[in-house]
Amino acid sequence: MIELTALRPTLVGALLPMFCLVACCCEAFPVLPRVLFRPGSPPSQSIPALSASQLLEFVEPTTGVTVKLVGAMHYNPASIALAEETIRDLAVQGRLGSVVIESCDIRWNATMDTDPFLQKLLQSEMRAAHDIALAYQRPLVLGDQRINITTRELGAGLKETLTQLLDPVQGWRAFWGNVTTARRDAIPVGDGFLSAFAFLDPKLLLAAPVSLAKYPLSYVAKAPVTSIAILSLLFFADSAYAVPVDDMTTTDWVGELTGAALETAFFARVFLKELLADRNPILAQNILAQCRYYSPTPDLPIWRRLFHGNAKFDSRRDQCVYAEDSVLPRYENSGKVVVAVLGLAHCNGIKKLLEEQRV
Repeated sequence: MIELTALRPTLVGALLPMFCLVACCCEAFPVLPRVLFRPGSPPSQSIPALSASQLLEFVEPTTGVTVKLVGAMHYNPASIALAEETIRDLAVQGRLGSVVIESCDIRWNATMDTDPFLQKLLQSEMRAAHDIALAYQRPLVLGDQRINITTRELGAGLKETLTQLLDPVQGWRAFWGNVTTARRDAIPVGDGFLSAFAFLDPKLLLAAPVSLAKYPLSYVAKAPVTSIAILSLLFFADSAYAVPVDDMTTTDWVGELTGAALETAFFARVFLKELLADRNPILAQNILAQCRYYSPTPDLPIWRRLFHGNAKFDSRRDQCVYAEDSVLPRYENSGKVVVAVLGLAHCNGIKKLLEEQRV
């Protein structure tokens, strides 16, 4: 009889792939595989109708500027195609304003410093958006929270969550409050938001294995020593808990199921709060800052709008970080659209923040 280890969803055994899939999906979801796009067709026909379920388009209320959020599964060929076609179509029509991507200067520089072969191998929707924006001389904003801040907050969140889970009275109540609040803010549901069908689209899932292979590889390429050390630690930790199913007692099963539940709750809380709810306001602020450049009725004095090309003249309002060689934005009252290429899970929360004017 083949020995099966206990069904314990540890990071390496089961939770990590599931978490990566959710993180990717929440951080994205593509449309049709690249081979189904017709690059030579007119802009209005280059994106199949299916892509509408994977895009969020709305008018930012304070500026009157149209915002288009492109959901993408990181490193997924279908997401790359969707981002490329969306941005290129707007550029060809003369409607492309700024492009905001879910990256920060630290992560972006690490990506650009990797070996050229790996850069080509690990082509992502963010890099595709960057290349097209620069090709059409449009601003490219690195709109995410800096990774060192996210890492610090992740550590604090993990510590806080562990403390809460060890306290069945006050701690569990606080834990549940954190989860429900983060879920409500980060993943709102209803009309006007992306639905579960966008996450579970068969064509997205068919291309998911590419993402699941490239996503961890990208971390290894950027920080090989640290990544390999962490993966090795997780692997050996997982192996230490391996117990043949035939040898498991009722107590073992209860312990395994309890551990699985705690692990799921543990990472769900961190995922919803530190990875989504805490980062969404930063991304939304950067999108709003770009909208101000294309507003039909800018709320800045006319004399300040004369400083075309200088994106940093009002540091109180625009502290965006632009990619190297990016064109800086200028005021253009000409129906421009601000495009943001984001992970799928960020889209609903960011739209909610902008529409409710909470940034």
